[in-house]
Amino acid sequence: MKILVIHGSPRPHGNTYRVVTHIEEAMKATDSETEFEWVYLSRINLQPCKGCYRCLELGEGHCPIKDDREQLEAKMHAADGVIFSSPVYVANVSALFKNFVDRFAYICHRPRFHHKKALVVTSTGSVAAGIVGIIMTFMLETWGFEVVHKMGAIVSPGVSEADQHKQWSKIAADAHKAADIMLSKLKRHEKPKAPLKKLYAFKLQQVGFGSAAKDKADYQYWREMGWLDSKARYYVPASINPIKLGVARILAQLEMKKYPKGNG
Repeated sequence: MKILVIHGSPRPHGNTYRVVTHIEEAMKATDSETEFEWVYLSRINLQPCKGCYRCLELGEGHCPIKDDREQLEAKMHAADGVIFSSPVYVANVSALFKNFVDRFAYICHRPRFHHKKALVVTSTGSVAAGIVGIIMTFMLETWGFEVVHKMGAIVSPGVSEADQHKQWSKIAADAHKAADIMLSKLKRHEKPKAPLKKLYAFKLQQVGFGSAAKDKADYQYWREMGWLDSKARYYVPASINPIKLGVARILAQLEMKKYPKGNG
């Protein structure tokens, strides 16, 4: 079992790192064959997105920035599961993690991680760990990841030694829970479920990209994947509630009426 950690803290070995190491230790204690690889966003060459739109319009191969993006995407594909971690900065992800997401904006249009499990980890000094976990989950689900669990940790600065001990004891317990959930999901190989929000996203993109110019990257990708076929119901074979599928289809059609034809 190969686990990739994409670590979004500018402090490579700060509190967020310590939280994830608890998960790593718990997973390895349960399954000794589990291997971890860490990618520290603070240490790799991932330059800021220029907003030129070329990756969306023409394809990611046309991105003018030459950095570690391709290698990082390859690592995500090669891993069995991915842990995404970020500290909470002003009720949001770190700048490093946001830049990471921006560099892969094209995957929101052309998702490719539908058979991958993800675990989201946040740490904060006081509040907003849950909010940031939701933000990270939303972003990763647009890439296709199934976020199996979100873990938020509170590590308060300036508290007593006794309170620090209580906080880290809770973190250790939560880490064991997160590790158990991740390993369980990775080993089950269950048929994915298609919740309403993801069915809606599929139908919305199906309608939108199906009306895009045929020489654009989104249209070409969706056609190659077979997702523009009228019989295509979802990105991958999944358990689909027909009522939810119908609702998603209607909502997508109504939404797309707001946009110019061919907007894609």
